[in-house]
Amino acid sequence: MKILLIAVITVFLIASITSAQTYQVDWYVIGSGGGETASSNYQINGTIGQPVVGETSSPSYTVEAGYWVGAGLSGPDGYEYLPGDANMPNGIWPPAVIGSDVTYLVNYFRSIGGPCLLDGFYASADANGDCLVIGSDVTKLVTYFRGMTSLSYCIDYEPAWHDPSELPPSAPSGWPNCEGDVATSEAFIPGESK
Repeated sequence: MKILLIAVITVFLIASITSAQTYQVDWYVIGSGGGETASSNYQINGTIGQPVVGETSSPSYTVEAGYWVGAGLSGPDGYEYLPGDANMPNGIWPPAVIGSDVTYLVNYFRSIGGPCLLDGFYASADANGDCLVIGSDVTKLVTYFRGMTSLSYCIDYEPAWHDPSELPPSAPSGWPNCEGDVATSEAFIPGESK
């Protein structure tokens, strides 16, 4: 009787193991707190007190533990652009925010050329950090050149370099990594197709 019971259990276990072909672990966190904190220029989302964070792997599987795995930017240091450098598609190194960026952005609104698309957004042309590329970005650039303000960036597209002092000595491989130029006068809102 015991042998028959062990045989039946073994058959059910083998059948259940061989039929399971996909694995899924839902996104969850065991933490001690966290949430969102924001100011007029910055926003931070975080989780506090996760007991296990990081990556571990075997030849067949990889586990990336931690609530924010996969929520990062295009690279470890952010998107490769300098805020306000609207004519970045020209590929000039080192990038700089100069008067021709105003002209380039105005021409974009006249459907002549287009800023650099990074992950579907014209990040370098968003000079005021509102996650839109509209006429107020031209105004922001002009007031920046007058020394009256500083440039901002869309929080969803944090730049690898916030100002020229942070630039590496030479252009990163593949720079500028534009997805293409699209000439249109419509505002682009992240998450919406253009």
